[in-house]
Amino acid sequence: MTTDGIAWLAETAPTWYGYCIHLARGLTADELVDRLARGSAPRPLGAYTSEAVEAHLNAQTREMAAVRYGTHNGLAFTVAHGYWPGELGPGYSNDLSRSSGEEVFELYYETQNPKAPPPQFALFRDGAYACGFHLYMHTWSHEVTGPDAALLQTDIAAAGIPDQTDRKTAHRTSLTVIENRFALALPRKQIMHDALPAALVYGHQ
Repeated sequence: MTTDGIAWLAETAPTWYGYCIHLARGLTADELVDRLARGSAPRPLGAYTSEAVEAHLNAQTREMAAVRYGTHNGLAFTVAHGYWPGELGPGYSNDLSRSSGEEVFELYYETQNPKAPPPQFALFRDGAYACGFHLYMHTWSHEVTGPDAALLQTDIAAAGIPDQTDRKTAHRTSLTVIENRFALALPRKQIMHDALPAALVYGHQ
């Protein structure tokens, strides 16, 4: 079966600010959305394209974050829109996997952050943080963190990511390593152009 994989994110971010994406095994898309709302019931919006949901959120009088979501290649996925930096992603993800058999993969990149942080990956498995790393390692941490770091260390070294000085190449190569190691895929056309179910997960109370 041919899929789009995830390496395309290095070339085409789904929002103007970059990407905050979660994929899950062992959870439905609705369950993943519920957990991203962190205790507040998500508010369904209906089906939106990427451009339409960004326009809807920009027209609001308060800062809000929404996710568009679905299922692809056996994985639930969400794509964040609106005011997601600092509200979704690193620091807000530790309880997304809560029990045995649940895997949640986080891909996060703030392209407009003036500090130019690298894109990041994290895996939460069986109710705990398993491993993660910066997808551009050359001038950042070369460490794969977490108790399951060995899942990625050999692949990262073999791909030459720690010594890669070009950010875009390191980004794309890192995503390819993650894609291959964990069999991850996202539906590029649906995410970039089609209408998907959307729900508010932050700022709507």
